[in-house]
Amino acid sequence: MTKLLTLIPFVLWALAWMLGGHLIAHQVFRLRRDRLIVGFSLGLILQLWVSNLTAYILPVPYSFWAGALLVLAFGLAMAWKSLRDWRSLFAFSIPQALVLIFFFYVFFSIGRGLDIFDDFQNIPTTSIMAAGDIPPHFPFDPALRFGYHYLLLLFSAQLMRLGDLFPWTSMDMARAFVMALLILLAYVFTRRMTRSRMAGYFGAFIVTFAGGARWLLLLLPTALTQKISESITLMGSGIPTAPNLAQALIAPWVIEGGGPMAFPFAYANGINPPASISLGGVGVIGTLTLLLLIMLFRRLRDWSSGIVLMAVLAAYALTGEYTFLIVYPSIGLVLLFEWIRVRRIVFPRSFLPTLGVGSASLIFALVQGGVLTEIVRGKLFPSAETESFHTFNFALSAPSMVSGHLGFMNLLNPYQLIAALVETGPVLLVLPLLSIWGWKMFRARQWWEAGVAASAALSIFSLFVKYTGTAGASANTRLLATLVLPPTLYAVPLVWTWLQRRSESWKLSALSIGLVASFGGLVFLGIQLLAIQKPVLPLFINEMDVRMESRHWNQLPRDAMVFDPDPRRVVTVFGRSTDAMTSWNPKPEWTALMEDPDPYALQAAGFDYLYFGADYLDFLSPETQAKLQDACVRLVDEVQGIRSLEDYRKDFRRLLDITACK
Repeated sequence: MTKLLTLIPFVLWALAWMLGGHLIAHQVFRLRRDRLIVGFSLGLILQLWVSNLTAYILPVPYSFWAGALLVLAFGLAMAWKSLRDWRSLFAFSIPQALVLIFFFYVFFSIGRGLDIFDDFQNIPTTSIMAAGDIPPHFPFDPALRFGYHYLLLLFSAQLMRLGDLFPWTSMDMARAFVMALLILLAYVFTRRMTRSRMAGYFGAFIVTFAGGARWLLLLLPTALTQKISESITLMGSGIPTAPNLAQALIAPWVIEGGGPMAFPFAYANGINPPASISLGGVGVIGTLTLLLLIMLFRRLRDWSSGIVLMAVLAAYALTGEYTFLIVYPSIGLVLLFEWIRVRRIVFPRSFLPTLGVGSASLIFALVQGGVLTEIVRGKLFPSAETESFHTFNFALSAPSMVSGHLGFMNLLNPYQLIAALVETGPVLLVLPLLSIWGWKMFRARQWWEAGVAASAALSIFSLFVKYTGTAGASANTRLLATLVLPPTLYAVPLVWTWLQRRSESWKLSALSIGLVASFGGLVFLGIQLLAIQKPVLPLFINEMDVRMESRHWNQLPRDAMVFDPDPRRVVTVFGRSTDAMTSWNPKPEWTALMEDPDPYALQAAGFDYLYFGADYLDFLSPETQAKLQDACVRLVDEVQGIRSLEDYRKDFRRLLDITACK
């Protein structure tokens, strides 16, 4: 009964922003046939953006409700005159709704069986955000602001707080819902461009499964594969997979939490992974937002559509800093072409709405939180850089691509060039058609869409620039996003139109290339489906932690810090930051405390509680164990269980209050 009472407000909250987005799609953008999917996507992004802003002045969960209700209020205000014809206003496609539910179920079920891609970072961050830390601080050092593209984590935090969910469950739900929306939005986008339902199906398929084609290296002569392997220095998860690329291609991909069957390394990708395997990290919310912007900027007509697009574009900055920023020089390049064409510097009247939306969005992006806000704060106030987790440094380099698995690939080296091309995938073949489309949009004065096409060309410059900040070398893959993402979104619409007057051989060739691009994603999906039958907890959580979280999450004092030999666990369980890491590496002082958790030393270091299990207690010396029995130490709670499904020895989780140890 208590769970049902919790569920009712949660459902009303979700219905508020869904209905608001539906009304905005109907009245502001004059959509009729496709307003369900576009409306849900709009409502989601808008309420997240508003919730993020209101979190500066309202506590959680009031800021979450404010986001949903303000979106609903705006939608009702815009559609007020149309409410008389309410039957047509609220009509929607039932098949689309059922397909959305089906895709959500499939990807949510897959997510429950996998524990990969930054869950050690995103689940603790979700926990502290749901407890009210928005914009978030670094979960493992509360003194540092965590400049991060956290829009999906904000959605996860909303689901956790309002739905009374565990953070790992809310993360799986958030990723799955956004994935389901993206698939249907890709269908709508492609069908509207081609006026073909079949093309829409292909468009959704390519956006979901197309990516790099590393597996093509398996088809090369062994001698050539060996030469390529000798030129490659593996990075990231490639290092534990195998000593070199040649051996890695025939080995399972060594990652944590990969499900009941290992993924083959040959079908993974470190530059252009298919959307179908993006059920980790921040998911595909950036792709969803970009596609939404592409579709709706064509309908920028008045102040109401301008306000909505400004908010969506500002929200886009919270999904990826680079892909947001490159919008501006890309549109600037298009404007430069216009000046060259007319031989004078003048802003066309048709350009002013795009300029207004872009300028207002940039202002919000610089103050709303996330990466760009931290960059600006650091530049204006150099002393503030010491209070920010991330650093941002760049250096010029020879033309190269960076794969999260294959490392740096110099494009002047023929062997590394081959590796870079197959890692990027056949989507590069769409670039000429995308350039032609960009030129058509330029002539039609569709400045935003022309800028999206230009961003693919400008991404060439990212080959000569490398990021060297705290996010690590693998973050360089984000600089290639606009080289692969716009061609993927436009692949089927542009190729489908181009093939209409071509022979059957051309059509079969295009279909074959599409299958090559999608093969890796399909292989991964087949393996991912196996995970549905075995839901798992995060690697650092067990059922005792689940019970402890049910009792004590967000119940400790707001500024309390809890010491735990596993920092990921304690932040997740209690929704409170801990002081343990610098740039994902343990602090020396934290390591010393872990080896000898003297309650007086812990209190002096700023910790108020100690959380641990039987294995940690066994690790400590008898002298240290005796200190934990001191009169100043108070037992807050304890739960008991077993160590694992393979180890039935008795275990426990114990929370101790050490605030009196002074």
